[in-house]
Amino acid sequence: MPLMDECIELLNAANAQDWFNSLVVAARKLGYGQVLYALKSNKEAPHTAADIVSNFPSEWRRRYDAENYAAIDPTVSHSLSSSLPVHWHDTLYKTLTQSEFAEEAKGAGLSHGITLPIHGPQGQVGMLSLSCDSMPEAEYRSTLRYSTGAAAILRDYAVTSGSQYLLQHNGTKNPHLTARELEILRWACAEKTTWEIGKILAISEPTVEFHFKNIRRKLNVTSRRLAVARAIQLDLIAP
Repeated sequence: MPLMDECIELLNAANAQDWFNSLVVAARKLGYGQVLYALKSNKEAPHTAADIVSNFPSEWRRRYDAENYAAIDPTVSHSLSSSLPVHWHDTLYKTLTQSEFAEEAKGAGLSHGITLPIHGPQGQVGMLSLSCDSMPEAEYRSTLRYSTGAAAILRDYAVTSGSQYLLQHNGTKNPHLTARELEILRWACAEKTTWEIGKILAISEPTVEFHFKNIRRKLNVTSRRLAVARAIQLDLIAP
């Protein structure tokens, strides 16, 4: 198999970052430079409960979350009801809102791509989305022809190897916090307010609150102060 070495690297990853780096390397071998892996515990869980690792443009990810685009993104609804890969072709976006969403994604550099649904053995659901830089349509179709099958195999290896790094909030392993979430926690530990954190990181107050909501959920706590204490206890941040 063309990707066997890369799939073995996923299985042998030393930690979550090593695992994701290996996933990106494998995706690039298929012609896709941008990767998003999302997983939530079951179909009924809210989209905000998903663990997400990605190298998609950070500004696009912030806007996607802030605008709750998961509610209109057809790749999300497809992944909840199908196991088949779906390509980001124009016919996928059936409503005006979805078409506008697609155009905005293209403006962020996400014009061509494929989403592979994830349905885990314990009822987990999610997706592996792979995107490539803009290229002529004929060239992209050629990429799809040779890469779709291999991408599905990569998805299966990613699901098996990534299970120890995602959705482990209630287990013995530390929960996975994104770099931005850790950054926000460090400033919260320094007793910065929501407004101050937003100014420091150049993000809006609602975006800061959105991240705190995810942080509290991942750490299984009910307040910002408890989140900081829990993060220090787990050695996720320094006091």
